[in-house]
Amino acid sequence: MSRFFTETYYFLVALEPRYKIVLFLVISLLILAAAMIVIVLRERSRKNSVENRERRISRNVEPIIQEIVFSESDGGEFKDAIKKINRIVDSALYRKSNMAILNELILYYHRNLGGEAFNRLEMLYREIGLKQIALDNLRIGEWHIKAINDLSTMRMGESLFDILQYTDYENQNVRYEAQYAAVKLGGKKAMGFLDDLDTPMSEWQQIRLLDQSLKFEYELIDRMGKWLRSDNNSVVVFGLMIMRNLNQYHEKGELRKLLYHKDEKVQEKAIDTARELAYAECLENLYEVYELTKKIRIKKQILCAMGDLGGSKEVGFLRETIAREKEYDLVFEAAQSLKRLGRRDVLVSYKEQELSEKGESIVKHILDDRI
Repeated sequence: MSRFFTETYYFLVALEPRYKIVLFLVISLLILAAAMIVIVLRERSRKNSVENRERRISRNVEPIIQEIVFSESDGGEFKDAIKKINRIVDSALYRKSNMAILNELILYYHRNLGGEAFNRLEMLYREIGLKQIALDNLRIGEWHIKAINDLSTMRMGESLFDILQYTDYENQNVRYEAQYAAVKLGGKKAMGFLDDLDTPMSEWQQIRLLDQSLKFEYELIDRMGKWLRSDNNSVVVFGLMIMRNLNQYHEKGELRKLLYHKDEKVQEKAIDTARELAYAECLENLYEVYELTKKIRIKKQILCAMGDLGGSKEVGFLRETIAREKEYDLVFEAAQSLKRLGRRDVLVSYKEQELSEKGESIVKHILDDRI
């Protein structure tokens, strides 16, 4: 044997450098391939083990969950059921992953059932220790979003304070999930986090929170003024969305101030809100804003609002705008507003010398009943 290794050694030493390189690469590839095979086999074995445990736990636990959910078991039977489940998931090595499997199973039943079954599943979630695991995960920071989502899905209202700690978190996804869960669990009282929110909210997040807020129906939201006075423009916009969709008329004074806001999005939303709430008292403010602003989009919105809120005075203003304004979009918007006010007669009464060629074509277009 020693002779074989000796001859092999001298053979390798005698090889030309290029053959040594090729041989080294071949051996390296073989070692790498062997390592990959070992890794794949180990991963497949681990995956099969997890799947087998998941099937075993599901097979043994589901009948117990169904018995808890669909039968009127008393307190003693409920405790016995919890003991049975604990024995099934108990493991020195796999306790954590077994509880994760149980967690998904209870969440699945909770999403697909309702009524009294909800309350029984939520009680089970607490008593079995899954709520505490979710809270621990939330505090540790490994699974923020998952923990928040699970707690809100299972309606763990007592975890609201813990979730509120993350409503202004540095990670956008975490804070968005925390904000949504807070409103879902705590209702309008939990929306106090908006009072001091420093981070911006995206339009999609505002829509998500609004969707939850619509469940308040027409309850009075007394924090509205704070939101409309916030330094966070996204909070101001959201406050206007709430004002508009829940008919919160008690902060009209703040709404009038926002018509002059320096941020264009806030200004646009304020004009739109005034129009949707049929707040005709703000027309005087709209005249001022129209003269002050140089932004065509804001001017267009004001002309549109006049078409919904206006009277005889606005008819005169719109008529003058069509005659003297050179910006196509503004002339078009003014003409449309006159038509919405039911004043086709004003559009018809223009003399040829009063309008530019562009203005005349716009008026003819608006008067066309086919459009």
